[in-house]
Amino acid sequence: MQNLQNHPKEQVISALKEWASPVLIGIVGMLLWRDVTEMRADIKLLLTQQSADRVKIEQLEDDVKLLKELYLTSARTDGTSRKPFQEEPLSEHQPAFIQRDEELYVNNKHKNKK
Repeated sequence: MQNLQNHPKEQVISALKEWASPVLIGIVGMLLWRDVTEMRADIKLLLTQQSADRVKIEQLEDDVKLLKELYLTSARTDGTSRKPFQEEPLSEHQPAFIQRDEELYVNNKHKNKK
């Protein structure tokens, strides 16, 4: 090997290698660290949203269960029984769900007066 003092060009290259490599590694490391912390924050936010969504889904499931119990059970409010999903006779201008709501309203109104 030749002496590096004889070649100033090689001295500059070796000096660049000594200083540039750690600086580049540090910059890349800082960029990676910033990305990792950003991903951590995003994951925490997504987990929070997921837990809120789960609560909403559970509440909706409870609401659907309650609606099924009210509208699709075999026992009616007037004491007669019917099969689930059995169609009720309709008036000419009134859909079934409105009739059912009116029945519940009237029955609850009578119960509250007693």
